[in-house]
Amino acid sequence: MKGAAGPPRPALLLVDTSLVLTSMSERNRVRMKHHERRAAILASALQLFAEKGFRGTTTRELANALGVTEPVLYQHFANKNELYLAIVEAKVAEGREDYAVLLKHLEGDRDREVFTHLASLILSRYEQDPEFIRLLLFSALERHELARQFFDTQVARFNDVVAGYIRRRMREGAFRNVSPQAAARSFIGMVQEHGFVGALFGADRPRTGRKKLIDEIVSIFLDGICVRAAVPRSKYADARRRLALRILRPGSRRRSLRSKV
Repeated sequence: MKGAAGPPRPALLLVDTSLVLTSMSERNRVRMKHHERRAAILASALQLFAEKGFRGTTTRELANALGVTEPVLYQHFANKNELYLAIVEAKVAEGREDYAVLLKHLEGDRDREVFTHLASLILSRYEQDPEFIRLLLFSALERHELARQFFDTQVARFNDVVAGYIRRRMREGAFRNVSPQAAARSFIGMVQEHGFVGALFGADRPRTGRKKLIDEIVSIFLDGICVRAAVPRSKYADARRRLALRILRPGSRRRSLRSKV
C-alpha cells in the first residue's frame, strides 16, 4: 500500500486520451491532438446530421460513431447546438476564398462571365458537399433556430450580393427594370434545382454536360433580363420572325374582309 495521497487520477487520464477514429484498426489507433479530435468530431457529426437530422441524432450516437464516451464529446462541445454552429462556421470558412473571387467578378460588367462563374460556384457546393446541404435542409424542416441564423447571415447575404450586381446593371441600362431581389433568386433558384436533385436523390446531371448546362441556364436568364437591344438575335431567330409574319398576314386580310361584309 502506498502512503496517503490525493484522489487517484487514472480515470481522468483515460478520458483525456481515449478519443480515436473507429474506422482505424486496433493496431492503427493513435492518440489525437486537440485539433484532430475536434475535426474528427465535426466530420462524424456532419455525416450523422445529414443522415438522421439534427433532432434525430443523439450525443450518444455521436460518441459511439467516434468510439468514445459522451464526457469526451462534452470536452469539445457543450451540446449539439454548439456542435452544429461549429460545423456551419467551418463550412463558411471553407467558402471564404470562393466568395472573395466572386466579389471580384461582380465588380465588372461582363454579365455572361459573372453569371457563368456564379452558376459554377453554386453547383460546386452541391457537388462537393452534399452532406452539408442535407444537414441544412434537415435543420430548416425541423425549424431549428440555428437554421434561421444561417439563412440570415449566409443565404440572404448571398442573395443581396447578387441582387446588388443586378441593380447596378439596371442603372447602367444593361438590364430591364425588374425587381433585383426577384431576379437574383430566380437565377440562383434555377441553378439550385439541379443541385438539389443531385444532393437529395443522387440523380445524374443532364446528359448535356456541366458546361453546357450552365451555358443554357445563363442564356435563359440573360435573354429574359437584358435590354433587347443588348441581346443580338441570331439569323435563325430573324428567319422565324419573318416566317411568322408571313403566316399571320393572310389571316389578317381575311378577318378584315369579313368585318367589312
